[in-house]
Amino acid sequence: MKHCFLFVFFVSCIITSQSQVDDYINKYRKDCENTKAFFAEHKDEFSDAASICGLSAEFLFAIVAPEISQFSYLQDKAETYALKVFYVQNGKDYSDFSIGLFQMKPSFIESLENYISANTELKNKFQKFLFTKPDERQARVERIERLSSLQWQIEYLALFCVVVNHKFMNATFSTDEKKLRFYANAYNSGFHRSEEALKSVKGAYFPHLSKTKYRYMDISVWFYNEVLKE
Repeated sequence: MKHCFLFVFFVSCIITSQSQVDDYINKYRKDCENTKAFFAEHKDEFSDAASICGLSAEFLFAIVAPEISQFSYLQDKAETYALKVFYVQNGKDYSDFSIGLFQMKPSFIESLENYISANTELKNKFQKFLFTKPDERQARVERIERLSSLQWQIEYLALFCVVVNHKFMNATFSTDEKKLRFYANAYNSGFHRSEEALKSVKGAYFPHLSKTKYRYMDISVWFYNEVLKE
């Protein structure tokens, strides 16, 4: 009887999850189509970046696809100009905000820098991402400039995957979809979290400014399957 209950619960979760995804796709249909078109246009760049971390271009793209589907360039430009100035002058504790199509924050980049700096092998291999004096104003200026570049954001995405690969090298996944869910959760909620926490994220918190919330990882998986089909 217990096994029957668990099976019904599991099936119910799958149906609910799919219903949420369908609702998101219908609500943001044009944005989702534009996001898939963006991948088709930039697939070569994603492929080059994916080779750095041993993943596929489709996998890499799917991690950030939900963010791309919510992006508004004019809104981003208007909302972040002053915040960029505050960050350059005073650092992430004074101003931390999302930039660009992938909605990366300066604090996210600094966390990646700190992680690879603490590992000799990674530090030597990914020296291009590091600064001699990371806490000084000039380093903050360059971080903002990099985050304003699509190419740099793609490279930082690959670096993020390198870090997740390294930090959770003993984690196992029975399918690519489960692995993507893990990486999407790490991107959306932070790779500083434990393996257990990243595998058990259940709440719906995306998009941040929308009244209706969805599970980020579910949207990532939908995009992954869509671009694989194409």
